[in-house]
Amino acid sequence: MGNELTSEQVLAAAAPTAEERFHLLVEAVQDYAIYMLDLGGNIASWNAGAEHIKGYKEAEILGQNFSVFFTEEDRKRGKPKFELEMAARHGRFEDEGWRVRKDGTRFWANVTITGIRDESGKLIGFAKVTRDITDRMEAQTALQREISEKRQAEERLLRSERALRELSLHLLKTQDEERRRVGRELHDSLGQVLAALKMKLEMTARHQLDGSAILECADLADGAIREIRTMSYLLYPPMLEEKGLQSAMRWYLDGFEARSGITTTLEVQESFRLPRDMEVAMFRVLQEALTNVHRHSGSRVVNVRLWRTDETVTLEVKDHGTGIPPKPVDPPTTSDRPESLGVGLRGMKERMAELGGKLELTSTEQGTTVRALVPISHVQMTD
Repeated sequence: MGNELTSEQVLAAAAPTAEERFHLLVEAVQDYAIYMLDLGGNIASWNAGAEHIKGYKEAEILGQNFSVFFTEEDRKRGKPKFELEMAARHGRFEDEGWRVRKDGTRFWANVTITGIRDESGKLIGFAKVTRDITDRMEAQTALQREISEKRQAEERLLRSERALRELSLHLLKTQDEERRRVGRELHDSLGQVLAALKMKLEMTARHQLDGSAILECADLADGAIREIRTMSYLLYPPMLEEKGLQSAMRWYLDGFEARSGITTTLEVQESFRLPRDMEVAMFRVLQEALTNVHRHSGSRVVNVRLWRTDETVTLEVKDHGTGIPPKPVDPPTTSDRPESLGVGLRGMKERMAELGGKLELTSTEQGTTVRALVPISHVQMTD
């Protein structure tokens, strides 16, 4: 009777030790390949997770070198040996890369190798944990590819926008040159023809008893000459090159006032000349702004100012009309935003951008103000 065990002693004897519990835990893990390696990298243990991930049963893999899990490229580069050396030197090594299953298929693995040492600190082997993260890697790759494709699409869009802008600027320049050419031809060619016609008609009239009809023809020819001269000046005012922007602005405002019945004022801070491209751009902004005032604002007065500071040269056109809808430089979408207005403002904006400047537009029910500003650094001033 004295040798009989108590129930507590029986249960204690039957319960697994901590080491056995750990072994059971390792064996039960399915999502991680957990196994031991000897100093040479040969496989000394194998869990169910390793069989699930790599496809080898324990009986056929024990004793083999763990290099069988590496790709041929990695084996040739000596990567298996390198990983063990790093784990031995630093106590732990972690890596991600391609690994190979028994059937030859590849998977993307997260690998951790830990050096195992005895009580004296001597290295006796390695513990290796492998996790299949192919799904995560593929998701990251897909995300990176999507990001890359979006960036490429954005770059293509930016290139397209730059190309469109360059084309727009080229068209504006071409338009100016064409206006200049047509203006000169109208003035120098057709104008001379009509002038000669007038002279001939006047001479003929002086030799006739009744030359009133012919004199009327002379008057008509004279009117045609004035009209053609006006047209040529509107296309490209000669005084823009000869006398500068300020003189061209005064001449244009006088003609605009006569044609439209809108009162204009011009305020120029001081006399100065600008580079040809800038004077042309400023003059075109003035033309477009006044055209918009005449067509859309209903204003009876327009105030024009031109001035410079240490930082900018500014042209301002201010009317006192009904104003225009917000964001007029956007493509028109409603009937209250005329297409010609939006296109014209976009053209003005591009002209200023080409010079490194900008176009500012403010509009209220009391009127609209257009300002064209160019940095002084872009200007070679000529007083």
